[in-house]
Amino acid sequence: MKRYFYIYGLILVFVLSSSAACRGEQIMSQETNNPSVESSGSSDGRPIPELDRYIFDADPYTSGVVPRKLQAAEVARYLIRKVKKDIALKSVVRVEDVARFYETSEIVGDFKQFLDGKESGDDDQRRSIVFARIIAYLGNAEDLAFATRYYKYLSGKAQSVQVFEELTLPHEALGLGEGSTELKQKFESRALELSAKKETDFQARIDYNKFSEDLAQKIFRASRVQSIKDRVLGMSDRKQRIGEEIKMYLSLEYGFLEFLQPWATGRLRRETWGAQPADQSVRAEKPELKQELVEEFRKFLENMKSIPEIEPEDEQSIQLRLLRAIKFFDGKLSDAEEGILRINKGKQLDLLANEGFGL
Repeated sequence: MKRYFYIYGLILVFVLSSSAACRGEQIMSQETNNPSVESSGSSDGRPIPELDRYIFDADPYTSGVVPRKLQAAEVARYLIRKVKKDIALKSVVRVEDVARFYETSEIVGDFKQFLDGKESGDDDQRRSIVFARIIAYLGNAEDLAFATRYYKYLSGKAQSVQVFEELTLPHEALGLGEGSTELKQKFESRALELSAKKETDFQARIDYNKFSEDLAQKIFRASRVQSIKDRVLGMSDRKQRIGEEIKMYLSLEYGFLEFLQPWATGRLRRETWGAQPADQSVRAEKPELKQELVEEFRKFLENMKSIPEIEPEDEQSIQLRLLRAIKFFDGKLSDAEEGILRINKGKQLDLLANEGFGL
């Protein structure tokens, strides 16, 4: 793999999360001191000040740097207590970061209540799209069906470039692949409307160019990833499946990394819940499965120099990512390896890590 593609994958999570936060931070009609946010002193669960800062202060320089070493059940209680339907858009994308990192499936029932068909404008639609994305990722089959129905409803209401851009993300999260026609039909209809105006309306011309170039490419890419995910999930050989998930996490061999790298990150966490995907619906880490995961990361570490996609100048960065992942899953490191982590403590953002940039 060329160095360009590796660096792209290495910074991908940070860039994607930052862009999501920046999209939310453009919405200045809702202040950081959101009146819908309850006091941290609620008796239903302990205060978690680091989540208050991450979600509700929404500093762009911390985007993607979810606070670590919290208890998932406590995080779920916090999100249920603190997140309201009218939460600021710049904050709801941070809620998604936290919910995915801690796999807080307990929040799904409460979040489904926010999707009540009462959106009154772009801000409301974009916020609902994020909630639908969270439900799709964390929910069971019934929840996924609910999120899919709501996604189709939101697709029918979409008008602005910003809303269409947000809709590309749940398209992938819902696993619709090539099977969704609602968004494509609405997209084509809106593009035709803009095309008819683009010669006389400057804003229509700008929006049409975004539809015909940037958004068209995003929808295409979102529709293509499901077949790749299905192939990996269909691997009954656990070691083979984990090996492919690690490749995605390391940005090796796979394209569509804006979708597949975050997906692989979640898949690797869930590989500690059960031996096969069918057994991985409930968050319950098992030490023996974590150890198997550590062993597979070790194999990549030991064989780095024989992997043709890893160029010599990228070895140090990949080594750091692998060591952090081993430690994240409670694997043991040698004194020399711990030294490598200390030297590089503030470098690069890795999702399967408790240290690194901003941590």
